[in-house]
Amino acid sequence: METKSKTNAWFLFAAGVIGILTAAAIRWSLTHPFGIHWDEAQYLDDIQIDGQRLRTGHLLKLIGRIFIKPEGRPPAYRLLALPFIGAFGYHTTEARLVSLCCFVLTAFFIFLAARRIAGPIAGAFAALIFALSPEVLSASIFFGTDAPLFLATASMLYYIFTAWNETERSTSTWIGLGCSVALGFLAKTSFLLIAIPVLVFWLVTSYWTHGKIPSLLSERKAAVLACVIAGPWWLLNIKEAIGYGRYARGFAGNSLGAPSLGTWIRWFETVVRCLLGPALAILIALVISAFVIRTLRKRSRLDTAQWASIGACACAGLPIVAEQLSGTNQLLRHISPSMIPLAIVMGVWASASGWLGSWTATALSFVLLAFQTVLLISPVIRPNHEPLDVGFVNATLPTRTMMRFDQWDWQPAVDLADSCHVQAPEIAFLGGGRFLNPPQIQFSWIRRTTSTRAATLSIPTVTWLWRYEQGPIDWQQVMSTAAQNDMVLTAPGYVNDYKGQENQNNEHNAEFVQRLSTDPNYRGPYHFSMGRFAPVDVQVFMKKSLACPTRVAPQ
Repeated sequence: METKSKTNAWFLFAAGVIGILTAAAIRWSLTHPFGIHWDEAQYLDDIQIDGQRLRTGHLLKLIGRIFIKPEGRPPAYRLLALPFIGAFGYHTTEARLVSLCCFVLTAFFIFLAARRIAGPIAGAFAALIFALSPEVLSASIFFGTDAPLFLATASMLYYIFTAWNETERSTSTWIGLGCSVALGFLAKTSFLLIAIPVLVFWLVTSYWTHGKIPSLLSERKAAVLACVIAGPWWLLNIKEAIGYGRYARGFAGNSLGAPSLGTWIRWFETVVRCLLGPALAILIALVISAFVIRTLRKRSRLDTAQWASIGACACAGLPIVAEQLSGTNQLLRHISPSMIPLAIVMGVWASASGWLGSWTATALSFVLLAFQTVLLISPVIRPNHEPLDVGFVNATLPTRTMMRFDQWDWQPAVDLADSCHVQAPEIAFLGGGRFLNPPQIQFSWIRRTTSTRAATLSIPTVTWLWRYEQGPIDWQQVMSTAAQNDMVLTAPGYVNDYKGQENQNNEHNAEFVQRLSTDPNYRGPYHFSMGRFAPVDVQVFMKKSLACPTRVAPQ
């Protein structure tokens, strides 16, 4: 029985927790003016250029970048941020606020979805299960593709449940459903594994329930709307999108191993510790136990719409989990959308089992959820002053979700290039890691050039000379490629903070410095200290044909 006092308690608690997480995320963002990894740096580079094109009226170039340039990544994250960046100018936190807004709206739609099928307390409970997932929060605090996918998945499920329970067709429902599906297909290729199983389930269920669940075919307007919005991009980029999805599935950097029982056990451990976190794992286990016991005692009954909703949630979550288990990339961020249907199901089961009807269970839930909140925001309250390992090769521990990452400011390299009278140098580098990669290196040039009204952007081309996946290093090829560039750089003492095989990219950095130091075609090295914790010595060499300053920083 849901009393008004208990309902208010859950509302206030849920709003307070999500508000605290949002405030902590903003505080975290203000201490990270640069991207925290390769992907975010690329996204921030893209939105800066998009914003400059919009502000300066180069609309054809903007449309070409978003809809025609074949990158394989659907553009929802850019489309959502573009109005704000175009209107107010670029700031890293401003871009991340778009992801945070998607995070908050996703929690709201989860609340609405669970409330529709199990009541308002179940809705608040479900929203908290989602919001307190470490991997969900981790994906929502930086600017990227995941937060729009969360919003699309949650809103799609809400409008589906609304359509199932409406006595009369509402215009807002089919418009909302169409926009949700379109947003999903423009957010990430993996939405195929979420939406298609759910829609097939709807088609089959409407036949089996003999009209208790309305026919999927009755939502033709929603389908047309989704095709009109998302269809053009997919028509132009379907080959690249599918290709990028296959590449991401087989990426070895986040792999726990080839599919096997041992790999799946290690994967499950990371799911419990990082996708759920300790408090959520305990709470979910308690709710499932209470539901199973009550069901076996025949005290818990779900109606047709509730069972259908649970089935839809299973279809929304299980396929992306199965896809990950059958591949070699076990990055938990890729399956974090599964927390949305899981949260809704937990809300329904918590209500049906009577868990939410007990003040004792409510108090225990508050304690566990508050404990997880403290774990997540603790790095913001007491920030680390040294680099920390994130936890696993495929996931981040809850106590490190909002830890301070290192930050490399590549502005000294921009200043060096300017002193050599080359605005957009051809750059080559050896090594690799969270801060040593093409989009991170390009960021400072892009930030400077997008502050102008120039039609042609002065952005350097950055060439990665070698990575471990190519096999043993071929020095002749590396030196030959490096010779074609104005600026060559590496970090001989750099150790990437990612676990796994990617650190092999830095095994030859010191030898590369030795070879460049004796090459008569280069001037240098110029030494730059990078990082906020334990500074890393980045060494830069310039072609002697450039009019560079002769002074070299002491070794």
